[in-house]
Amino acid sequence: MTDAKRKAKFESKVAELLAVTSGLSVMHIFMLRRMTQADPETSSWANERELGVVFDTILDRAIAGMDVDELGAAADRHFDPLLPPGDEEIRDKERWQLFDVTKKYLGRRKPVEVVETPPPVDEDAGEEPIAFDNFNQLFDETIARYTRRSLLSLVVGPNHGTLRPHIPVPFISAPGFAARYEELLRRFVLPDIRATKRIKELKDSRHWDETGSNRLLGMIQAGGSSNPILDTWDARWAAYRSEGIGTKHKKGENPWDVFVEAAKAGNYEPPTIKDIPLLHSVVRWEPESLLEAWREVALLYQQEFHAKTRHEQAREGAVRDCIVRHIRELPKRAGDMVAIKAFFELPKCDRLFLRKLMQTVGGTDVERNRIAPGLVQFYNNLPP
Repeated sequence: MTDAKRKAKFESKVAELLAVTSGLSVMHIFMLRRMTQADPETSSWANERELGVVFDTILDRAIAGMDVDELGAAADRHFDPLLPPGDEEIRDKERWQLFDVTKKYLGRRKPVEVVETPPPVDEDAGEEPIAFDNFNQLFDETIARYTRRSLLSLVVGPNHGTLRPHIPVPFISAPGFAARYEELLRRFVLPDIRATKRIKELKDSRHWDETGSNRLLGMIQAGGSSNPILDTWDARWAAYRSEGIGTKHKKGENPWDVFVEAAKAGNYEPPTIKDIPLLHSVVRWEPESLLEAWREVALLYQQEFHAKTRHEQAREGAVRDCIVRHIRELPKRAGDMVAIKAFFELPKCDRLFLRKLMQTVGGTDVERNRIAPGLVQFYNNLPP
C-alpha cells in the first residue's frame, strides 16, 4: 500500500471511529479500542502510536461530556466504574491513560477539604531523664520510650477519614497503637529478654549510671553482629511463633488481648501471630530517621504538586523516587510504613501511585516482596 493510500485509509477509519463513538460511554470506548487493537487489519492503516492518539482524542471527547463530580467519584475508585472487565494488566494501562486524560477536567472539581497535618510531635522532647533504681527499670524504660517514639512518627493524621474513608488504617499506623505496643513490651517481651544469659551478663558488666540509657541506645543503633540486645531481641521474637509471646513469665495470659479493646476503639484490625515480623522490626526503626524521612516526603509532595512558584517546582516523580530511596535505605519495613502513611495523608499518593511505586522498587514480585514486604502486603489487601 502506497503512503497516499494508507493516509487516505487512516483518515477514513478515523472519521468512521469518530462517528461510531459519538455518544458512547468511556467503558464502551475502551471495549472498542481492545477490539480494534486485536483486529489484524488495523496494522494496515495505523500503528500503535497513531491508534493511541486517535483513542486519546475520542476519550477526551467522552470525558469532556461527563459531569465532573461523576468523573471525580470514578477517580476516587481508581476509575474502576469506567473500565470494562478483563486482564488486570490491560486495565492498569487503561487506568493510567484515564489518569493522564482526566487531569485537566478533575482540576475543575471542588477540592476535598484537607486539613494540614503538622509533623508528629516528638513526645520525648523535653521529657525528664529516665529515673531508675536498677538495671531492669533502665532497660525497660529505654527500649519502651525508643520504640514508642518510632511508632508515633508513623501515626496517620486525621485526614485519612476524608481521603480514604473506606480503607482501614493498618494497626501499626493507627492512633493509640504505640501505647498498646509499649504495654506488650513491658508486660511480656522485655521480661523475657532480660531473663536471658547475655542480658544478665550485660547488666553485670558495668556500673549503670544516668548515662546508661544513651549507652543502651548506642548499642541498639550500632547494630552489627554479636550485639547482645539485638541478638537476644531477635532470638526471642523468632521463638514466639512456636512458644507464644511471654510464655516464660506470664503463663495463662494471652498477650494478644492487649490489642483487642484498643483496636475496637481505634477501628483497626489488631495484630496477630502473622504480624510478628512487623512487630519484631520496630526496635530497629530510628525515630529521628523516620521523622526526617516523612518531612522530606511531605516537602517534596508540596513542591511537586502544589508549588507556589515555578522556581520551587519539583520534577515529576520526585515524591515516588524519594519514597523508594527511603524504602531501600531505612531498616526493613520502615520505609514501607512511610509509603503507607503517604497513602493516607497525601491525596495524590493513591492506589495508582502505590502500584507505580512498587514497580519502581522491583521488577518482579519476588524482588518487591524482598525489598518492601510490608508495602506489598498492604497493597494486595486493599479493598477493591
